[in-house]
Amino acid sequence: MDYISFRRDLEGVAAARAAEAGTETDLKVIDTLFRKMEVAHNKRNPADEAELDAQFHLAIIEASHNVIMLHMMRSMFDLLKEGVFYNRQIMFKQRNTRDILLEHHRAMNEAIQARDPEAAREAVNLHLTFVEEALDLQHKIAKNEEIAKLRYAHEQER
Repeated sequence: MDYISFRRDLEGVAAARAAEAGTETDLKVIDTLFRKMEVAHNKRNPADEAELDAQFHLAIIEASHNVIMLHMMRSMFDLLKEGVFYNRQIMFKQRNTRDILLEHHRAMNEAIQARDPEAAREAVNLHLTFVEEALDLQHKIAKNEEIAKLRYAHEQER
């Protein structure tokens, strides 16, 4: 959860800066990655979708043109990729999660393309808050299932 919180802070600032300072080519890269995410989503290819998700977030950081933020995110890129794959695996147990995540990325892309820094920051905030809450809910569901299994086993012994 600390990592998601850190990402929310860092990527929110990066998205706002990308909307303000990103070059036309930066914005094309972000848009191209989003379009590829749509294709992977429609093909129901979760591995490609997760890889593109990580690339999309990195492209936003790159478009912020802040060398320190970029260095921090690149140094954590493996953690980002693993986190995206892990989070998606956990969250996909919930209905409509894939569609919601795609819509979040659409909102980020649209805000950056519109050069609206506040909307870009808010889209990142909404996205990563959703991820955090969905993971928390899934952990609670798993914990409740463990308790139910223990009770079931206890009842079977009676």
